[in-house]
Amino acid sequence: MGLKTIIENARASNATALDLNEQGLKHLPAELLEVESLTRLNLAHNRLTDVSENIVRLKNLEMLTVFGNKLGELPKTINGIRTLKFLTASHNFIYELPQGFGSCPSLVFLDMSCNQLKELSPNFGFLTTLRSLHLSDNHLETLPAEIGKLTQLATLVLCNNDLTSLPDEIGNLQSLKYCLLQGNKLKSLPKSFATIPLESEGSVLKLYKNPWYPFLADILEDNNVQAFLDVMRSDSYQDKVKEAEAKKSKK
Repeated sequence: MGLKTIIENARASNATALDLNEQGLKHLPAELLEVESLTRLNLAHNRLTDVSENIVRLKNLEMLTVFGNKLGELPKTINGIRTLKFLTASHNFIYELPQGFGSCPSLVFLDMSCNQLKELSPNFGFLTTLRSLHLSDNHLETLPAEIGKLTQLATLVLCNNDLTSLPDEIGNLQSLKYCLLQGNKLKSLPKSFATIPLESEGSVLKLYKNPWYPFLADILEDNNVQAFLDVMRSDSYQDKVKEAEAKKSKK
């Protein structure tokens, strides 16, 4: 069955799901954007270099999958899909998120891992419905303070970036249960981070492959996350960080 026939059948039957995985697509067919009944659209493993701004016509879309393409950006109109809850755009070449992206009102899952992101706009903090955020394998050096507004986040994946620090506001993420920070350039974490109950049952915190200050690195030799957090909660933690910073600057 040809691609055109698949799309025509989907439109005729008011289909809610359409799987166009590995169809060799370089552009979105115009006919596809007429299937307004779609709630789920899978465009993974194609050769897309862009996604038409007219995708906003899919006004009932809840799940969009575009991973494994050749995208350099997402359409500016994507925030106009008011129903969008799940967006998977990993394994592309996306270097920035579109202006106004923070106004996606229903987004709960966002996967932008394995892209070319270097920074996040402060507007990112408006994505207050997010519960799962995947940003691994990018080139992020910092996070905006507004990340602390994502108070519903349960999953935060930041491994294999270039992060040298996290903002104090990270401590506002009190719903966090799964946090991956390994493979960055972190020497310490803000004291506020230790207020997140990440040592509770069922929680996951990974910290290895960072150039931690020696007093933290020694603790993590045994992968003792509880002891790591206990040190951060101590009254002497900030003094130890300052002392380590001073030693580092003298070398």
